[in-house]
Amino acid sequence: MVPKKAFINKNNQATFVCPSCGSAKVVDVAKFLAIKKPVRFKRKCRCGEVTPFLLERRQYYRKPVDIEGTCRVLKHNGRIAVRIRNLSRSGLKIDLLEDSDLEIGDKLFVEFRLDNKQRTLIQREVVIRKMSGLSLGTEFTSRDPGNPIDKAYDLAIGFYTFS
Repeated sequence: MVPKKAFINKNNQATFVCPSCGSAKVVDVAKFLAIKKPVRFKRKCRCGEVTPFLLERRQYYRKPVDIEGTCRVLKHNGRIAVRIRNLSRSGLKIDLLEDSDLEIGDKLFVEFRLDNKQRTLIQREVVIRKMSGLSLGTEFTSRDPGNPIDKAYDLAIGFYTFS
């Protein structure tokens, strides 16, 4: 059985929701934060259902997607075709569709349309944080809640990831 994810909030608590009856239990998970490896365990609900869980340390939920897009490499203004593989309010996982000379720390301007009903256009600057072959882990460079453009993108992506 695939484990359910339990996200850790700012108070070091995780909410475990039983897939069988829907009851929820909030648990202090601070003692697990120092463990560097994935933390997996099973919880038994009062209804008797035993469910495997994985503690998710990410600040925001990351939604798997398969969306075509493009990115402009800011250091030399070249364009590269990409596939967005996952999306969160803080960043993207991108697969490059062609080889490039990108490095960790490079900035890209990514453009793609969400596959929602509105086909929301996302145009954001990201910085490369991780690289593995043609796969890039990126982070949005600006997430200022006071900036109306950042706030609009944050809301659009937030609604999309939880739909």
